[in-house]
Amino acid sequence: MRLRRATLCSRNAHKARELERLLPGWTIQPLHADEWPPEEGETYYENARAKAELGRRIGDPKQWMLAEDSGLEVAALGGAPGIHSARYAPEGAPAIAKLLGELEGVDERRARYVSELVALCPEGREVRGTGTLEGRIASEPRGSEGFGYDPVFVPDGEERTVAELGDEWKSRNSHRARAAQALLAAFGVAIALLAAACGADDKTENSVLAAFFAHSPRARALSARFPHRSGSVPCELRSSGSTLRATCSADVALVRPDRAVITLTEAWNHGALAHTWFFFVHRNGRIDSVVEEGAAAPH
Repeated sequence: MRLRRATLCSRNAHKARELERLLPGWTIQPLHADEWPPEEGETYYENARAKAELGRRIGDPKQWMLAEDSGLEVAALGGAPGIHSARYAPEGAPAIAKLLGELEGVDERRARYVSELVALCPEGREVRGTGTLEGRIASEPRGSEGFGYDPVFVPDGEERTVAELGDEWKSRNSHRARAAQALLAAFGVAIALLAAACGADDKTENSVLAAFFAHSPRARALSARFPHRSGSVPCELRSSGSTLRATCSADVALVRPDRAVITLTEAWNHGALAHTWFFFVHRNGRIDSVVEEGAAAPH
């Protein structure tokens, strides 16, 4: 895998180390800045984009600029601290103590982590990924790994906090891990589009997709739930006997006159989870190779 250097536009050393583990093939260094843009955006994306733009202005012009904004949204607090999580209270024990104090005597403990990653290439093009982790707030801190609110956040389906589950679990399942998976999938699509030498109109794209779905047993097995023209359609996935509402999308990028990348993506849990296939094919539909990114799809 080609090594890609990036500058993380953040003062948080924990995030730099975590993202370097989550983005294999990347080496990430923090941005050194005297002043940082105020986090005044109305969304995580707006805040992350502002940080990335600062890096593009003052950082190494030859490097990718990577920025992240994240937060904890607690249902009983109306979604707070949310995008204000970094300013809610000093990170660690003070923030946890404030949160538990506000939830004292409250039975409703539902919460979720949200992460938004934005990457700007040296030419200014953008790639982004979003991840969420649903769970609840524990009554007291438990565990020693992780950081932030991890000692009091219990993910859905678990009895232990993220701090108890540990960094190895977190590297596969955290909101930031899911955002990184989404970023890698989007990055694969962006590379295909940037490499495009001749483009393709709708008629060409549809003919490539038709040939692809007709050519091999693997493609035919996927053809029933994916659109046969570029775009998205509702679809259903099954997990543990339950039916999940999902979105299945198809995209074609012609990278040479006789070669194409076909991207098939299943997204579920309101887009928080996704499984993407990148099929490198000939225009006649013959598959050369396949790359998969993201969460394992339900059967």
